[in-house]
Amino acid sequence: MFGRLKADKAEKDLGRSIDGMKGSRTADGASTVLDAHVLPWKTSGLSDNYEEEAERIKAERQQNRIINFFSVGQRELVTPEEIVGLGSRALTNLKRERVEELKRKVMEDSNPKTSVEERRKFLRRLASGEITTVDETEFLLLIRDPINIEGVGATKMFDKVAADPRQTQILAVAAGYNLNNWQKIDKEALTKILSSVQANGDDYRTPVGFEGLRKYFLRGIKPKTNEKVYRRYVQSMNELEKTMYGMRWEYYRQFESLRRMAAEESVDTGEPQGRIEREKVELVPVSSEKSAEMLGKAVIEGNSWKNSGVERMLGAYNLSEAKLGPKYEVMVGDVKVCVSDLFQLGNGQIGTMAYVLSAGNTKVRTFYRNMMQGLWRYAPDYLRKGDGGVEKFLMGYGEESVLLPFEVQEMLVSLEQEKGVRNLAADGVGLMAEFFGAGAAYGYDSIQEYQTAWNYAKLKGDFYREVSSDPINHDLGASSTGQKKAPYTLGIDFERAPDFDRRGNRFEIHMIDVGSVEIEEVLSHDGQMRWWFCRDSRGRVWVEHVEVLSAVNSLGLRRNWAAMGDFTTGLYEHTTKAGIYGDRDDTKGARQCMWKNYLSNVPIIREYKELG
Repeated sequence: MFGRLKADKAEKDLGRSIDGMKGSRTADGASTVLDAHVLPWKTSGLSDNYEEEAERIKAERQQNRIINFFSVGQRELVTPEEIVGLGSRALTNLKRERVEELKRKVMEDSNPKTSVEERRKFLRRLASGEITTVDETEFLLLIRDPINIEGVGATKMFDKVAADPRQTQILAVAAGYNLNNWQKIDKEALTKILSSVQANGDDYRTPVGFEGLRKYFLRGIKPKTNEKVYRRYVQSMNELEKTMYGMRWEYYRQFESLRRMAAEESVDTGEPQGRIEREKVELVPVSSEKSAEMLGKAVIEGNSWKNSGVERMLGAYNLSEAKLGPKYEVMVGDVKVCVSDLFQLGNGQIGTMAYVLSAGNTKVRTFYRNMMQGLWRYAPDYLRKGDGGVEKFLMGYGEESVLLPFEVQEMLVSLEQEKGVRNLAADGVGLMAEFFGAGAAYGYDSIQEYQTAWNYAKLKGDFYREVSSDPINHDLGASSTGQKKAPYTLGIDFERAPDFDRRGNRFEIHMIDVGSVEIEEVLSHDGQMRWWFCRDSRGRVWVEHVEVLSAVNSLGLRRNWAAMGDFTTGLYEHTTKAGIYGDRDDTKGARQCMWKNYLSNVPIIREYKELG
């Protein structure tokens, strides 16, 4: 029903004459030719590039359809009189019928419009995670795919793909072929991957599901090819997706464009310019009624925890019995993040069970404090010991991708200082502490198993869907030579550089190598990045992290992250990373101090230190 979309007639609208007539003819039937170049055309009218203007109008209409489709449920669908006259079940059915009818009309509207306020509301819902990639997938599945469109079909689609060997290779990887048999790929394989979820769980029916394979494929070939060949594969990948998904691909692009707008609006509206005025985060208790309600809606992601031959799945009942339900809350942008009491984990680490409100559910997550760094991270997965216990938590796409936002760090530091840390065993909890810490994450029996899942894009969990796999700042990052850049050469463009007139909150942590450390937030000039400056008791300064102020997802993390390379050189670095800049007179085991020969000569750090 929703698949029968009318064509966006941008070209027809643009092609009309100024007086609205389609054209005129002379008495002898010949077309009248107007001397167009003599007319005083207004520069504020149509674009000089007709095709670009047509594409812009088409994209706007597709975005409006998306916004209107997801706004249907936000409207008043029944009258007060109807509410009085109907029972609860009949009222629910009536609402459902009207939602479906309005959605059908939205998708069939040839010239959809949306107000500025409706667009803003949609973007806020998108930024907060209320509209998820699952919702996006369900929307795209309503749009007819090319296989089922008359005049297209699997045969024509496959012939087009087969004309490009690179597209054929990509399709073969998606269909599960290997190096020895990829040339046997046929239209039946194309039909299968577009019409059903694969036996291994892969879902390539829409570009949302194909995105994981796209990243895996391009990431895998990039080190093995030169830039020219790599660009050809990117182009072939784009052409393959256009062929496979047709209009679904177009709407996917517009959905992604709206997601970028949502992230930008979250930065613009969620982080006011006067960030220096932001109040210090305080502990806000969650009522017992609200806590019980959230536990009742708890969605726990992860697999079984193993220990000495025993396997157990974490459930809401376990959390309730251990009194590890939601206790305190903090708002990060538009997203509410709640946490339990802090409790001791193994290896000197501290954990907490986090509860993030998302799409009507409560997503249960594991946060833990890194023993060496002293900051809090999200745990997407972990390695098991030989007996099944937790050997270590893993770090997703890198340390920067799992560090929690500044506000959450503040709250957890305050929580430890004011309420302390529980010892679950001493409190009479019969289950091991690491059962709770590992229960909301995925476990791997060996680094080889984890690496295989990584190489084949088979890593499980919301993290790998909701966090960008690549840093947002491709023009920065670690030196390609593996050696540190000279400190005085570390510079950054003005917009992303820290604005020292916009210094904000501070909190204090303990780092094993350093002792007491004060961390202060400083916004960038464009307000889209938050620099975390550290200062120890001896006045030595370094940048611990640069947070990208993008949308917060159901993990309690930012969607985007930055890899700042040598800008985030630690106060103490391992000898292999310190290079010629390590201070051999100031060491902590195999770690050397970087202050004297490196950090003290970085311009941004020198400027911050001089401010006092």
